[in-house]
Amino acid sequence: MTNKPIDCEKALNILYDYLDRELGVHDHEAMEHHLSVCKSCFSRVEFEQRLKDKMKSLREERPATGSSERIKQLLKDL
Repeated sequence: MTNKPIDCEKALNILYDYLDRELGVHDHEAMEHHLSVCKSCFSRVEFEQRLKDKMKSLREERPATGSSERIKQLLKDL
């Protein structure tokens, strides 16, 4: 079965599903093909993946010790 090629508009519409690995096999293959021939969309996917990775790493950081008490005190002083 031949996949229908996708254009840039479709690629951008399914970009997050692609990054989250939520596409079906045919859409995933069509996206992979599009990214192999379109520098613009490839760059956008690379940027979004790096941003997603950075946001994920920020979630893993813990607040400094004593931050909660400091925030509670600041709110109390309002």
